[in-house]
This record gives sequence, C-alpha cells and structure tokens, in this order.
Amino acid sequence: MSNSELCHQTPEYIMLTKIRFKLTLTEYKNDDNLKNEFLNIITRENMTHYYQNACKEFNWKIDEDLLYKMKHENEIILQKLESSDNSNFEDTEKENCRKKLDFFCEIGDLDHATDIANSIFKDETNSTSIRVEAAFALFRIKYIKNNVRLMGKMIAEITNLIERSCSSGSNWCCRNKLKVYEAVYCLTTRNFPRAASLLLDCIPTFESYELLPFKEVVEYTILSGIISLSRSDIDSQFNNNGFLQQALLTESPKYREYFYSLYDCHYKQFFENLAWIETELRTNCLLRAHYRYYVREMRLKAYSQLLQAYRTINLSRMAMEFGVTEEYIEQEVACFIASGKLHCKIDKVAGMIVTISAAGCNKGQAPTATCNRGLIYQNTIKKGDALLNRLKKLGQVIDY
Repeated sequence: MSNSELCHQTPEYIMLTKIRFKLTLTEYKNDDNLKNEFLNIITRENMTHYYQNACKEFNWKIDEDLLYKMKHENEIILQKLESSDNSNFEDTEKENCRKKLDFFCEIGDLDHATDIANSIFKDETNSTSIRVEAAFALFRIKYIKNNVRLMGKMIAEITNLIERSCSSGSNWCCRNKLKVYEAVYCLTTRNFPRAASLLLDCIPTFESYELLPFKEVVEYTILSGIISLSRSDIDSQFNNNGFLQQALLTESPKYREYFYSLYDCHYKQFFENLAWIETELRTNCLLRAHYRYYVREMRLKAYSQLLQAYRTINLSRMAMEFGVTEEYIEQEVACFIASGKLHCKIDKVAGMIVTISAAGCNKGQAPTATCNRGLIYQNTIKKGDALLNRLKKLGQVIDY
C-alpha cells in the first residue's frame, strides 16, 4: 500500500472505538459478528490494552496465549523505538516521541500516550506545529475515552496556541484541521449550526483522516446542516456545492436520499428515511445522547415546511402526506402547539389545522406555520407603545 493511501486511512483504534460503543448497547451486546470483528482488529494490530479492558468490561474470558503473543510483539516494537532514543539529533528524538505516542495509542496504553503528548505539548521549545499535533493527539485520546469536557478544553488550548503564532498563513493546515476537531466537539454538545458551518468549510480541503473518515464528514455535514439551516441557506450552501454533491453520490447515497426527501417535500419518504437515521444515531457514540432531540426537531421541521403552504389543511390530508394516521398527526401537532413551536391551531370539529390569524399573521400575508414576521411585527408594536408611554411619563417629570 502506498504512503498516500496510508495517509488517507483512519487508524484502526479509532474505528475500534465505534465498534466497542456498539457492544455496550443492549441490542448489540450478544452480537457475535460484531464481537468477532472487534477481536479480529485487536488480534491483527496486537492491541493488548484494548483487549484486556474489553474483556473486563464485557466479562469475556481472556485468551492467555493470545495475550502473551500480542504483548511479545509489542515489546519488540517498543524496544526498537527506545533504542532509537539514543540518537543525538534533536529532530530524531522528537520524531521518536511522536512514533511512541502513536504506538501507545494503537495498543490502547492511553496513560502512557497522554504523558508523552502532554510532555510535547507543554514543552515551549517545540515549534507551534509540533505542539499543536500533540494537542490534537490529546483530543483524540479524550475522544476515545468519551470525555466531552476535556475535548472542549483541548479545542480551546489548540485555538489559543494557533492564535498566538505570528503568521496566520503558516498555520493554515493546523487551522483547517481544527475546524474538523471543533466540529466533532460541537456535535457532542448539540451545537449543530456551528458544526455545519465548520464542516462545510473544511470538506473541500479535508485531511483529518486520523480522526474520522471522509465519509463520516459528509454524513455529519448533512445531519447538522439539514436541522440547523434555513431552506434558502440549504439551497445556496448544499445544492450549489458541487463538491458536496459529488461526495454524497460517491460516499453516502443514503444520506443524499434523506436530505432530498425533505427538500423536495416527499414527506412519506422523509419519515421512512428519518426512521433509518434514528437507528444510525442510536449507535453513534457522538450523537446517541441527542437522537431523540434530533428526530423530534426534524419532524417539527417537516410539519412546519408543509404547513407554510396552507392557511388550512385537513388532518386526513396531512396524515396521507406523511404516511401515518390522523390520530398520530393530531397528537404530534398538538404537542408542538402546546410547546409554542408551531403557531397554529387544530379545529377538531372540522378536522382541520388552521395556520392563520390565531398565530398572529396578517390576513394579506402569505401563510406560514411559524408566522415569524407577523409575530415580530406585533411584538414591535407592543414594545413601541410601551416605550412611548414611558417617554411621555418621563417628559412630565423632567423640567426642561
């Protein structure tokens, strides 16, 4: 395999983290195929610490012969790395430190990896690029451990380090990588607008394969963008983005289908795709904590998009559009109305949803489910009247 191909591969220990997370879920706990895939990666890469920790976590019986063999292979590699430390050349020593850091990450000895990365990062005699790479490694270690708080801390550290460097142009590569790392952190904290903005910026020049594959970058861009961007922004930033469209066709056609089922108003197909997306999010270590929120907000977005085209719509018609029952639609819309997220009302007698004056819209205004402009106008008038009354009272007591 060529060096260029190796540079575009995500390390096995990063991919192992995703499989291990699945094994912690009830529905995959007894999945033999997933377990075998997990153990095959461990055996192939001699991941002793990952193997020991997994056996302890999942109550698996340790294969002592396999463990001995893997440890022996690791000792040989470590001896070679340590013998290289005797070199008198400073650059060679720093390169060996980076190799040892990668080695400990690969076998799962994250404590030693953290110590080495910290020593490189805190050594101010190192160049900015070397220190930043060490900080990125610390982020990956926290990502493996699913420590969101420390992931955020490392993003702040990297940002400060890059900003303190004298030339903005010299750190372009680091800044570009930082966008991907920060986007991953934003996904874990449910900051979808920021994640979408960062991912859209870095897709054409993506090179952070050490953190995640390009395919996942494309998928995360769709997931974060479709929930956080307006229809006009989606049109300009997604539909007119040739690079993203090509990536969707080649890397993630299923996500492209999900995206366009909503954009093209195929709501029944969208609900089917959303059900598939829900299963994907439930097994995703970054987004599992947010999958209920995500699915609920996407249903809301679909309802709002449909209702914008009508002043009134029959419940039966809306149920047919989404491929569900009238009772389901009525209950869903009622919940969103009660929470203030849909500004409309249900006429139970007529069996209709009304999206006009009750939501604060003007009669001459185009109907909209949220009626943002009408509500803003009414609030402005109310606040303006209150302000004029206060100014009038103030004028009565001030002696000009």
